[in-house]
Amino acid sequence: SQNKHSSRRDKHKVVSTTAVSSAELKKRSRKSSDYSSPSKHVKHHARRSGSDPMRAFATKMGRATGRSSQEAQFKHCYRSTGAVVARPRKKAEGKSTVVARVESANLLDGKAPIFSLGCDTMAHCLTFLEPLEIHALLTMPISKEWRETFTMPQDLWRVLCLSEPFNSKFDGEEIDSSDDSVCSFPVNSNLNIKHLFGKYRMLYTSFVRCMRYLARIKDDAVHGRPPSVIDYGGAGVSELPFARNSSLKNFLAQAKGVMKINRTGSDSLLSSSSGSRQDPPSHSNVSNVARMEVPAGVSDKDVRSVHKRRKVSSKKKASKRAKYGHSQITQRLLGPAKGGGQELANVDLPWSCAIYSIVNWMVAFSDVEGIQTMCLRVLPFLLEDETQRTTAQRAGLTGIVLRGMVLFPDSVQLHTAAFHTIVLLARPLGGREGMLFHSSMVNSSGIFINGHQGGKNGIAVMLDSMRRFASEEPLQAMSCWSLVNVALAPSQKAVLVKLGGISATANAMMQHPYSAEVQFRALFALINLVIPSVNLSEETSEQRSMQEQLGEVNDATEREMLDENVGQIANLVVLAMKNFCSSQTILNRACLVLHNLSLTQEYHETLLWTPNCYQMLEWCLANYPSDQVLQQCAAGTLHRLQMTLASDDSLRLRFTAAIQAQQQLSLEEAHREATLFHDQHEQRFGEEEQRRQS
Repeated sequence: SQNKHSSRRDKHKVVSTTAVSSAELKKRSRKSSDYSSPSKHVKHHARRSGSDPMRAFATKMGRATGRSSQEAQFKHCYRSTGAVVARPRKKAEGKSTVVARVESANLLDGKAPIFSLGCDTMAHCLTFLEPLEIHALLTMPISKEWRETFTMPQDLWRVLCLSEPFNSKFDGEEIDSSDDSVCSFPVNSNLNIKHLFGKYRMLYTSFVRCMRYLARIKDDAVHGRPPSVIDYGGAGVSELPFARNSSLKNFLAQAKGVMKINRTGSDSLLSSSSGSRQDPPSHSNVSNVARMEVPAGVSDKDVRSVHKRRKVSSKKKASKRAKYGHSQITQRLLGPAKGGGQELANVDLPWSCAIYSIVNWMVAFSDVEGIQTMCLRVLPFLLEDETQRTTAQRAGLTGIVLRGMVLFPDSVQLHTAAFHTIVLLARPLGGREGMLFHSSMVNSSGIFINGHQGGKNGIAVMLDSMRRFASEEPLQAMSCWSLVNVALAPSQKAVLVKLGGISATANAMMQHPYSAEVQFRALFALINLVIPSVNLSEETSEQRSMQEQLGEVNDATEREMLDENVGQIANLVVLAMKNFCSSQTILNRACLVLHNLSLTQEYHETLLWTPNCYQMLEWCLANYPSDQVLQQCAAGTLHRLQMTLASDDSLRLRFTAAIQAQQQLSLEEAHREATLFHDQHEQRFGEEEQRRQS
């Protein structure tokens, strides 16, 4: 057999082929490496993980290089790692032999070429895979040389932590620094485990663990799986032992009733039914269309509310009912560690307590941009539930979100996800939870406990992000959406207007005039921002501290800020109505903005001299008779403007002349457009005739 293959070996020097027995092959493979044959370890690892990362790596690298055969790439990737590929040979003379082929052409200085890659090059190659696949590939027991080259050294793990999608910040820490700590990241405190696996590998493993948890939580929320909450036996279907205890059921029902009474007894800013329309007062009915005579405020849920002046009673009635607060023990057990220890807190809690786990992930890895962004993208799925929002406020999630925006000022994706989270966190809750959100928005101490980072409050951080990312359409739409609920609270609205919230919203409309999403959200925010403020008679200590934080900005009042921008707002609203005249929702919000502006007598002249404002209101009134809100707002605004014109003859004459001039100008523009269209049509027809003749 050896003589037979000697000529073949001389002819093909690239491949060295030797016929050996099965026992000798096993002995040789054991001698070369403990992990020489990938069949046993790799297949077991693939079965355990549910996928084969090596095959995925070869497939995606093949797409980048243009290879066609995935199976050939898979075999080539295994051979390049130095593993022995065995194949059975046909039976000859009743004996079975095994031919082992080791391609010497793939060896470079006795090693496979893949082992000559540096950590930067290998990290770039691994970017074709997802983080879960990268972790599985690097930890796969392919061969001993693979383990020594890529799995054990910390250089590659560090580069992966610093690159997309995690973008960690190590503050200049060196590779050979002490293993006692890894910056501020809380990995396993056992030094033996750190020395065995390496701190950067453990850090990357923590990142992958967080990704898996967030994916599971998002999947549960998207598919509507019921949360793991306890049924207290109210429906009588609980399988728990205390469901059959009538005394306990009565106590729990009574406690639940107390909470309901307290909630309904408090003053609510929004109406009780979502999407319902409140009937106007009887004296406001004029002809066939009811007119609104009070400012209309909105929330992000499309709930209209009418702001009423509330009488402040001098005597406070003490409630005799018991009030139940949230559990401090639960907060200490599930929330983040106060001392900032190196151990991770509870990060694998079920769906019902997932807010605590996400808060713990964000606090533990506050310097990892990727973890912050991934957590912020999952939070909106949970915060749709009011119970989850209440838990989030108790856990201090608002300050954590704003802190991430300050620590990563250049990340567009993080800021967009943060604004989406603030949209839900800003929904009114009332009680202590509502004050927690208010503290983070208005006070600078609500974000950073130690008071550094320039002393910005939450509203200042939001407006700064809107100004810096003015060209980012998704971010502008989401930021304007967040201002809708922030402006519902009078004190928050005062700070928002004084810090330039109206100009930031107007700038978003100017930057994206043809974006329906930006125009819709910006008009939504302006509805609340242009409502005339009600000055409180008594100045509280909280208002005094807020004025001290604003400094020189506090010298300007809300009315002065609105006076500076009312002309620009009116023009932008009319422009949005003209650009999206077929969108009923945008016209609805635009009429609400004009309605709130018309409540101030001094702004009537501005609205009258805004080009096409009066005509657009009449057009909306005639073309959308089924929209009751639009009908009320447009009719009320036109009625107030007509009353102003009736009281001033000179103004009425000038306005009539201006309307005629605008109509004449519109006719001339229409004539020019028709002439231009006719000329283009004639030119196109002439070119076609010349083509036919040629």
